[in-house]
Amino acid sequence: MILSVIVPAFNEVSTIATVLQRVDEVDLDMEIIVVDDGSTDGTLEQVKAAGVKNVRVFRHDVNRGKGAAVRTGLAQATGNVVVIQDGDMEYDPQDFIRLYEPIASGETRVVYGFRDFSSQTLLLRVGNRFVTLLTNILYGVAIRDMETCYKMWRREVLDRTNLTANGFDIEVELTAAFVAAGENIVQVPISYEARQAKKLRWWVDGPEAILRLIQYRFFR
Repeated sequence: MILSVIVPAFNEVSTIATVLQRVDEVDLDMEIIVVDDGSTDGTLEQVKAAGVKNVRVFRHDVNRGKGAAVRTGLAQATGNVVVIQDGDMEYDPQDFIRLYEPIASGETRVVYGFRDFSSQTLLLRVGNRFVTLLTNILYGVAIRDMETCYKMWRREVLDRTNLTANGFDIEVELTAAFVAAGENIVQVPISYEARQAKKLRWWVDGPEAILRLIQYRFFR
């Protein structure tokens, strides 16, 4: 099986090259799809400077949001399995192997990597836990980390799903789609080190996540 690694990146000039090199070190058959989401800081040049051969690059002329970048990447993916990799260094790509195993063995088609939130600020930690709790109540599941970037799934799971999210609400939409499809979401622990400079705006993205959880559950 081929793993399609989708890397949405917006103004990640200081980290994107290292992230791509770390992804390339993972011992799996992969294609890497970078979607430069309208960066203005030289991110695209650093993608090229990384020296990673199996990278395909697509670019949005303007910043459209993480969800839009993920959707662009999905439209270009050719692998059997898909995973999302942020362009910063909060996550360790070596965890792909741990996520991949339950899919390769046939145990499941969807795997979430759940984080230890201890490196996050108190506000973000509380917000993440609340949104995850609300997900579990609304959707009748037992997810430990709904907002995790490390969601891995067999590509055919979403082949007939029309994703529309443009922003960070892509995490909500993916989760709603997996639950609606009746997928068994296997969860494994992953490494995580929160960075202090976050693009997430809790006062905007938090309420939007709650709104989307309700929307996808009752009105879609």
